[in-house]
Amino acid sequence: MAQKILVIDDDKDVRDLVCLLLESRGYEATAAPGGKQALESVRLSPPDLVITDVVMPDMDGFEVLLSLRSLAPGVKTLVMSGGGRLSPEQYLKTARGLGAGGVLRKPFTRAEFLDTVRRVLPPEDHAWQ
Repeated sequence: MAQKILVIDDDKDVRDLVCLLLESRGYEATAAPGGKQALESVRLSPPDLVITDVVMPDMDGFEVLLSLRSLAPGVKTLVMSGGGRLSPEQYLKTARGLGAGGVLRKPFTRAEFLDTVRRVLPPEDHAWQ
């Protein structure tokens, strides 16, 4: 059974690209345009990994991380950021402090992204080798 990953980003192009990369590696990827929709999805069916952007209009990635602590404490998390009012490094440092299992600065390469996902969510089988 494929590992399930939920991708949260308000940028449709980023969501689509990330889901495409994940599906090319055998993951089951679903997408949400914001934190509120994502948390509803987690309530219904917790994924193995949540990948979230930080800067989003309805609920930022930090709020998503904090909500996941109580809603689905076993779910692994990866936070990505291209910055905003602060530098990406500042956002990602905060994400680490809030318990993110991995962080990734945008823009990223395909290899950087897939390597980070594999570190945070090791494959269940040997499909990557």
